[in-house]
Amino acid sequence: MNMSQAVSKMLKGSGVKFMFGIPGGGSSADLINTSEDEGIPFILTQHETAAAIMAGVVGDVTGVPGVCVSTLGPGALNLCNGLAQAFLDRSPVVAFTDRYGSELVDLAYRQKIVHGDLFKPFTKLSVGLTKTNWSEMLARGFRVANMPRKGSVHIDFPNDLSQSAVSGSANAVGPEEFWPEVNEKHLKSGLERIRRAKRPVLIVGLGITAAKAEVYGHLRRFVERFHIPTFKTAKVKGSLPDNHTWSLGVFMGGNLEQPLIEKSDLLIVIGLDPVELLPKKWSYRQPIVYMDMVPNTEETYHADIELVGEIGSTLQRLNDEGVDGESDWQSEEISAYRENTKESLVFKVDGLSALQVIRTARELTPEEALLTIDVGANKLLVIELWDAYMPGSFFMSNGLATMGYALPAALALQLLHPDRKVVSLCGDGGFMMRLPELATAMRYRLPIVIVVFSDGRLSLIDVKELKKGYPVPRGTDFTRPNYCDLGRSFGIPTWSADTDEELRGALIAAFNSNDGLPKLIEARIDPSCYPQQFDAVREL
Repeated sequence: MNMSQAVSKMLKGSGVKFMFGIPGGGSSADLINTSEDEGIPFILTQHETAAAIMAGVVGDVTGVPGVCVSTLGPGALNLCNGLAQAFLDRSPVVAFTDRYGSELVDLAYRQKIVHGDLFKPFTKLSVGLTKTNWSEMLARGFRVANMPRKGSVHIDFPNDLSQSAVSGSANAVGPEEFWPEVNEKHLKSGLERIRRAKRPVLIVGLGITAAKAEVYGHLRRFVERFHIPTFKTAKVKGSLPDNHTWSLGVFMGGNLEQPLIEKSDLLIVIGLDPVELLPKKWSYRQPIVYMDMVPNTEETYHADIELVGEIGSTLQRLNDEGVDGESDWQSEEISAYRENTKESLVFKVDGLSALQVIRTARELTPEEALLTIDVGANKLLVIELWDAYMPGSFFMSNGLATMGYALPAALALQLLHPDRKVVSLCGDGGFMMRLPELATAMRYRLPIVIVVFSDGRLSLIDVKELKKGYPVPRGTDFTRPNYCDLGRSFGIPTWSADTDEELRGALIAAFNSNDGLPKLIEARIDPSCYPQQFDAVREL
């Protein structure tokens, strides 16, 4: 057995579902072929960043690090955005790159980039395989990628080793069994502090996704038992359904939530990762009870009591050992807050607004559908207005906040869930960055529904320039293509909508189609109310 075959067997045994990327002519080509022989399909993308994003989504959903591959040099450089996104959005990814063999690595200069130096700032680990360490490095890479806080790992695979004979085999790396238990003394202190609180507020963040699957049931019981109003960060919308009695919606650390938090006497934060917070000082005065798998070492906010351990187990202990008691909050206050949040974003425009697009898409999209969104002006509105009803149904890039996330993320979700509807709401700037992935959607017959917010501008930067005092934004407009012609050139059914009625018709037709093809809808929006809406949400 050669090394490429041995690596592929380890990947298969560890539960790897797909491999994404663009091959080079060295070890990546060997790895693709031997992995397909093992039953791991290779998905050819049009850009390596898209491959890394798709691998990250697979890692998020399955709990097994997603795998992507590239050639050396330019291919490795193209991975950077995607691996940085996985690193800052806590998605487990293992990326393999070609590398010159031992006879050439110190001699060749053409296309040579020192991959270890390149990837070090935004991976948890960057290592190379050798003839004697390959199995240990693979196991290490998979474990490191999947340990809290999860992230990206890079492995250099020298071209002269992939077809060389190896002895032994790499052990499959299964789901992690690293489940620390909360300190007993701290648990009692936390429980007492929660019991004494009259108006606690809960903020649930990204760290909850590293817990056992049953954590969401424990979370719901905790919220309902103590009547605790609950914010979720955008990355975990649906962890408590947005229409739940005690759900406040999204926490951004902005203007909308400030008045309600000011009424509270305790903040309980569960998995609130500092990477999710706005780049400003923590301004809330309330004491904090902190729950997560890892200690609060960043001190972005100070926690008075830290409950470090597996979050589901900690919540279960709090539920089982807590005395009966309810907060002083009334459910009417929560529903009023939710309604006020949505109404504060309503501004009249002459044409089709982004708000109308979001509301209509949510109304016509099945509750169990999966949604991906991109980064840009519409992102802040989708986060606030799109109701997510179940965990793991809302996907976005927040830690890196990279444009071009939504389309490849949707493709990965459709691969994983062929029987569920997958919808992608994209700003036109982000969509244009990943436009070639329409070829991937068609090649693998992935029937995602793409809705493009089309205004021919980088509207979020427009608003920021206006706030800086520039009367006319510059450098933000671009030629708006004919999206219908673009889609049809790939063989994709397309629609263009200037009114809510046209948008409804397009969405209904797209959802009712059974042709197995992706769908593309251009929603031609009027962006003029973005400045007022952003003032309502948060400072930019």
